[in-house]
Amino acid sequence: MIGLTFRGRPPIKLADTVKEVVLLKNEYAAAIMDRNMRIDEGFVAAIMGQSLMTWEGRNPGPALDSDGNFQGTDLDLLSFLMPIADRKAVIEIPRYRNRRKIVRRANERKIGSNQFGAVTGLASHKDALSFSIRLYDQTIVRRDPATHRERTGAFRNYMIVDCDGHWYDGWDRICWSPTAEENRFLSEKSLWTDNSVIFKYYVHPNRWQSVFGAPYFLQKMLLERIDDEAQFYRSEVKRLQSMDILFPSEQGGSFYTPPVSEGETKPISVQTIEMILDIPEFLGAYTPMEENSKGLQNAYSRQKFLTYTLKPFIQFCTRANEAAYYHFGQGQVASWMQGRTWVEWKPSKGRTQWHMMRLGVDMALRYRIRIMTQQVSAE
Repeated sequence: MIGLTFRGRPPIKLADTVKEVVLLKNEYAAAIMDRNMRIDEGFVAAIMGQSLMTWEGRNPGPALDSDGNFQGTDLDLLSFLMPIADRKAVIEIPRYRNRRKIVRRANERKIGSNQFGAVTGLASHKDALSFSIRLYDQTIVRRDPATHRERTGAFRNYMIVDCDGHWYDGWDRICWSPTAEENRFLSEKSLWTDNSVIFKYYVHPNRWQSVFGAPYFLQKMLLERIDDEAQFYRSEVKRLQSMDILFPSEQGGSFYTPPVSEGETKPISVQTIEMILDIPEFLGAYTPMEENSKGLQNAYSRQKFLTYTLKPFIQFCTRANEAAYYHFGQGQVASWMQGRTWVEWKPSKGRTQWHMMRLGVDMALRYRIRIMTQQVSAE
């Protein structure tokens, strides 16, 4: 967010829904910009519900052509996985090779070579074009350091799209038990190939247009707001700790933390897309926390909730849109963005070249394709 302000009047021919967001007349846009308005799961759901990634209501092409030859469906994997994640289905990944750094904890051990458990969410990298499934993996056994009792289950991320935005070859299939509705959809649309569904795309080619929609703009604004608020509460944690205030759990003494060993990594260079929505400064101020242990705990819990509960879901959807634009839409503009074009642009203090589109007096969309370094497992 750099607070762009343009001279002159930008073109005003936009879809009404987009125009309302740009002018901050949309009720959700106005609430996002006001630090006094609380962001919670209901608010996020209301915004995300305006542009769902799902198989419901879709009419994908069949897996086989009229002659019975395999052609692959255009139903994309990410849209299919979203409802599965929402119902926390139990899935199995029979074969998986770690892509990221391998971390071994002294109080954990793995059973077997497969991975299975309830889907707890979908994740994306904020910079690279990688996408992952998050499981509560029942093949991990954890031993409690205090009681030495063992239980199964630990949170794990399994990459399905590699850092470069292409299919990751460290897995080959996901096994799950479809609901009656899922099975009916797959059967009626002729998507089964024997007992499998084979995906050509992880994101649908037409999704590139979504980066010009009001729901996408709201999601990008919401991500900025979440980062802004989370940073405030992190600073509150530091402020209260500097006053020698302790967390409630620290007042009873320290706890043993099992040692962790990390595997070797190596750097790789990948191409990615960076897309930014420049918006005005947020209004108002957040309320400082009480200067006691409860205030410290509440500040920590709030920033954790914003960062690890709300943000991943929103970011997953925006990065899916951006991945589609990277693969299928670079340089194009959706039909409802009348009078808008990409122009070459550089900040007044900077050398980075961007493709920029003016949306309003103090709002703009910009993107660039760049090379970045990612650390991956060397094992």
